[in-house]
Amino acid sequence: MAEKVTKFRKRKNVNIGVIVFLIIFIYVICVVYIYLTKDHLSIYEVREGFTADNNVFNGLILRNEEVVYSGAAGYINYYHRDGDRVAKNTTIFTLDKNKKSYDLIGNGENALTISSDNTMEVKKEIMNFHNDFSNSNFSTVYDLKYELDNMVLEIANDNFINNLHNIMSENGTSNSIKVNHSKISGVISYTIDNMEDITTDSITAENFNPETYNKTQLRTMELVEKNSPIYRIIKNNNWNIILLLDENQYKKLQEKENIKITFTDTEISTTVPISTFQKGADYFAKLSLTKYLDRYISDRFVSIELETNSAKGLKIPASAIVKKDFYTIPLEFFTLGGDSGSTGIMKESYNKDSGEAEYVFVPTDIYYKTETLGYIDGRLFENPGVYIRSESGERYQVGPKEALEGVFNVNKGYATFRRVEILYKNEEYCIIKDNTEYGLSVYDHIALDGKTAVEQAIIY
Repeated sequence: MAEKVTKFRKRKNVNIGVIVFLIIFIYVICVVYIYLTKDHLSIYEVREGFTADNNVFNGLILRNEEVVYSGAAGYINYYHRDGDRVAKNTTIFTLDKNKKSYDLIGNGENALTISSDNTMEVKKEIMNFHNDFSNSNFSTVYDLKYELDNMVLEIANDNFINNLHNIMSENGTSNSIKVNHSKISGVISYTIDNMEDITTDSITAENFNPETYNKTQLRTMELVEKNSPIYRIIKNNNWNIILLLDENQYKKLQEKENIKITFTDTEISTTVPISTFQKGADYFAKLSLTKYLDRYISDRFVSIELETNSAKGLKIPASAIVKKDFYTIPLEFFTLGGDSGSTGIMKESYNKDSGEAEYVFVPTDIYYKTETLGYIDGRLFENPGVYIRSESGERYQVGPKEALEGVFNVNKGYATFRRVEILYKNEEYCIIKDNTEYGLSVYDHIALDGKTAVEQAIIY
């Protein structure tokens, strides 16, 4: 009798290693997906900063000035340097009708001599030009030419003046020379630009066009015609700088009475009165000064900076600023309690069994203080209307919330709100007050984008 053989199915072995690998693989995929899809928190380190809405203008100078003309044709000899301050009836220049005095002084032992001091002054002027020259401001070459011409003429005229009286008495030339005196006191200048008569009433935007501006050097050894301009005299120290504005600049300056300005060539700063006015479609500002006139005697335009909205403190990105709601609590309701002696408030509640009032100490941070109120976290109580109690037994109902501006500090690895006081703000960054209570300090780390931070959430 044949034996019956029964076949059994082969038992499948489960590979634990493969299962573990799949679990780890799925976990990694999930982690990578979450990392790629969630908002990342970027960190910013707080630094000290300073800012100001500095506006650089090429201002037009208006002075109380007058051009003096020759009464006859002849050769002019000047008695004063450019920028000298003269009194009334001071001899300013002589006019020689036939140049005889020039020829006598230029001959023989009276010939022009240049001292070592004169040579050093010329070298110093050229060296200063060389050190300050910039290809972007080539017009300074012409200024150097004017300065050197002035220096040569001053040397020649000093020599002329020293010998003039002797020459006149020895050669009988006094009838050909006319001495001219100043009718008023003031400061002498030997340049004109045909803008001496411009006032705030007559000024236009076209006056600021550099392409139409032309300055003339008056000092010359050539024959001058009758009624030719000889010199310019500035009558007093009062002067104005007129600025051409756009509409936005005009609106910003309209309410100001005084403003700090800086002369860009010397870095000298001063605060001056300011007023604004409009003529047709053009906007202007007038700065009134009584100092530094001597520095700009020969200039019609001057570069200045207007400093507005200046602030110094901590610099943070504007994107870090958020608003958070707080309860306001009278300061007398804060007390010390708990095991650590921390600051908090006594919250009123009722015993479910007896129905009697009980007071529980609730620790809380004070984010900001005024003279009478302290600001506490708006999440501390789920609903407003909770009563708290002071040490004297007074009750206070916690009321509506108020918002404060601040940032999320992440120094401890999680986000905590810190109130800030904004001194200056633009689209990119803010300057906030330093060393504020419950605020920020230099080198603190904050969330670059406050909207991506979650308060008390771990950031790493």
